[in-house]
Amino acid sequence: MAQVQVYYCNNPHNEGIALHIDSNANLNDLLAAWQPLCDESAYGKKYASDPKQSCRACTHNCCDTAYVIPDLIAFKKMAGHLGCDFEFLVDNYFQPEKRRIGLLRMLPNPCVFLKDKLCSIYPIRSLICRFYLCATLRGDAEQLIYHISSLGMAATHVFARQQGVLGEKRGATSSMDRLFLELFEKYASDPLLQYFLSAEEYEDIPLHPFIELSG
Repeated sequence: MAQVQVYYCNNPHNEGIALHIDSNANLNDLLAAWQPLCDESAYGKKYASDPKQSCRACTHNCCDTAYVIPDLIAFKKMAGHLGCDFEFLVDNYFQPEKRRIGLLRMLPNPCVFLKDKLCSIYPIRSLICRFYLCATLRGDAEQLIYHISSLGMAATHVFARQQGVLGEKRGATSSMDRLFLELFEKYASDPLLQYFLSAEEYEDIPLHPFIELSG
């Protein structure tokens, strides 16, 4: 039996896509269970032109305008994929104006890695991209995914400062910028951040501690 199972909960008070997670499951197990939601049409997509289509077939490409901040594992894998150091990655693939205020947002409009309407780094894309789904999620599943994704992004910023490729905050910020800056400041002291800072692969991150804290 799979370590993570996805199903649809019809409870009218908490309806949506839900998760059953084994105590030994890791983040890679969750990603493996989640991927079919993007590839298949088992559950309707609210913003797609046809709710019964896969994300690949969607004409409302979220990657055109998304505010993408990579988690630390994806960030490291991007550098490895490109064969570059972290400074080159940040200099060439992230918004300089966001970097100046202490944020690592990938170049947008469309995403710098979007080629011919498809993600050119799909197997190593960020958690925020992997988990995004324009379908209804049950509250506990949504909270778990939000917590994991936020910690992964916060870990990228901690790591980037340690590597000397992200300066101190300065300059004007938008409401979205402030939201992320406040979020990362909050999660910088989260004890679960260390799982991302020490992991090389998603399978190195157990889910159980996140479930306990999110629940």
